[in-house]
Amino acid sequence: MNVPTVLFVCADNAGVSPMAEAYLNAVAADRVRAFSAGVEPGERVHAHAIRALAAAGLPTDGLAPKALELFAMPQAPVPDIVVALTPAALGGPEPRWLRPPRRLAWLLPEPDLARGPAAFARLLASLTRRIDRALADGAFSPAAAAALPA
Repeated sequence: MNVPTVLFVCADNAGVSPMAEAYLNAVAADRVRAFSAGVEPGERVHAHAIRALAAAGLPTDGLAPKALELFAMPQAPVPDIVVALTPAALGGPEPRWLRPPRRLAWLLPEPDLARGPAAFARLLASLTRRIDRALADGAFSPAAAAALPA
């Protein structure tokens, strides 16, 4: 059975989008495949993001920032649904090759690094509520992925 592919996009793919990828894969891997990417990817996933995921009992193995352009390569998974998570993810023109059937904009604030781990824990809680609601509402279902362009 083919499952929809969701691509979470943020500016640096070092905090918000890897947390969304990890959570969605943990709770719905049998129904959805999640990936994440950044417009200008950082060098590594932020340590506070890794700590927040680990504290919630979520896997962190394999999480690493990826450039959005990687999803233009022939062997890359083709996203059915793209979720922009931060305003910076929408800052430039959408690449021509990135034309998923469905686009969502959740536009969460970047975590305040000065607030440390607590900011990332709050962000993860917000993401889990948002993702749980999207799963319950069918936003990541095969039917939603096959919807006409927005």
